[in-house]
Amino acid sequence: MSKSNWADDVEEVELPEREIITNDDGTRTIIEYRLNEDGKKVKLTRRIRDRVVQEHVNRAVAERKKWAKFGAERNSAPGPNVSTTTLAEVVWLKLSQYAAQQQKQEEEVQDTPVVAKNTHILCRICRGTHFTAKCPYKDTLVPIEEITGEASAAAAAPAKDDIPGKSSYVPPHMRAGAKGAGQDLRERRDEFPTIRITNLSENTQDEDVRQLVRGFGPTERVSVVKDRETQLCRGFAYVSFFDRESAERAIARLNGYPFDHLILNVEWSAGRK
Repeated sequence: MSKSNWADDVEEVELPEREIITNDDGTRTIIEYRLNEDGKKVKLTRRIRDRVVQEHVNRAVAERKKWAKFGAERNSAPGPNVSTTTLAEVVWLKLSQYAAQQQKQEEEVQDTPVVAKNTHILCRICRGTHFTAKCPYKDTLVPIEEITGEASAAAAAPAKDDIPGKSSYVPPHMRAGAKGAGQDLRERRDEFPTIRITNLSENTQDEDVRQLVRGFGPTERVSVVKDRETQLCRGFAYVSFFDRESAERAIARLNGYPFDHLILNVEWSAGRK
């Protein structure tokens, strides 16, 4: 009598096939049977609702989805088969050529020291909420203190050394009898005849204007006014010549002259005639 194998005594548990039921409300009920950790047969029921979501994809990806199925899936219905395909979470990648630049700007903002809430930044020239050194009118306007006389009054007032945290230092341009900040530089520039060129394109640089006026005589200064944020030309520039005759020739020849697809307007700068 032959001995039987112990594996032959173990009855194989046959699991029912997977069932997919289509409901009247458009949902699908999927019934599956599995074996748990104890080896017992359990029933797993899932109810799925299909939802159509429109999305914009790459043209090549959209064409690839229209390919006919092949192999074991040759006769399957269009779309992914839930029994052979697992749909994972969609991961959206934001690829930008300016990603490095945006990250650098964010780091600069984080590194910028935060100004206290009770601290007020006030420009001494135009009374704007920015530092005086960054004032766009520092070369054309005179500080308001020089007009109203507040600078002289502040310099003549006695210093209060007994107040903690207060400094008795008075800047040289605010002392009695002193000239305003940048006044010497403006007086030196006023010695030269200056013209104002307007209707310039935003891509104009200092060298472009310098090449434009070099045929009329030597220049002391060429300045294209640019925007602080974009660093593009704001549409006008100032040119200072060493002699008045050169400035007059530039005005006579360049006024109405076509430059970079625009018609220039050239005139004397305010207060420089």
